[in-house]
Amino acid sequence: MKIARAAAASALTASTILAGGLALAGPAQAATTTHCKTSTKSFNLPGKPDVKVSVNICIKYTGSSGGYRYYKAWVNKASWTGNSFYTGGKRFNDFSILMRAEHGSTKVQNCSYGICEERTISGEVNNSNSGSKTFATGASGYGEAYVKTKKKSWTADATAYVDIADDGKGSKAWGLSGTAAVS
Repeated sequence: MKIARAAAASALTASTILAGGLALAGPAQAATTTHCKTSTKSFNLPGKPDVKVSVNICIKYTGSSGGYRYYKAWVNKASWTGNSFYTGGKRFNDFSILMRAEHGSTKVQNCSYGICEERTISGEVNNSNSGSKTFATGASGYGEAYVKTKKKSWTADATAYVDIADDGKGSKAWGLSGTAAVS
């Protein structure tokens, strides 16, 4: 790390000398347009090794046009780690994540005709002891929320609906942690 700092300082000194002793400022740094947040939870599975799941969600300001601002919130990545190798059966009947973009009390989800599209990761988590999956944005639209608005400062938030196999309790909601706001 010290070597990298020294190299950067040398480069700055050299550029100052080349500019005739004047320090030149570079272009202003653009504001951060993407924020992400990871939530992690351990699940106690009946008759199977327990598993810890992490879900990373993001929101991005994608630009403006015609007086409107555009944002996209999405499930970015899921990862899981089991306590020991498990084969046979399944851990979850369902593990779905419903994304939201939020501005105060305004919540936008990917819903139409009363159906909300969720990102499902139960197949991935059921089929391997440990692993991860990164989701390409825009590939399917599932697990994504799009916003066209005149308002600034939006966050991403999500709820995972988790139905543990063989526990007899049905689906339970896990509220994921929301991101910082992007403008």
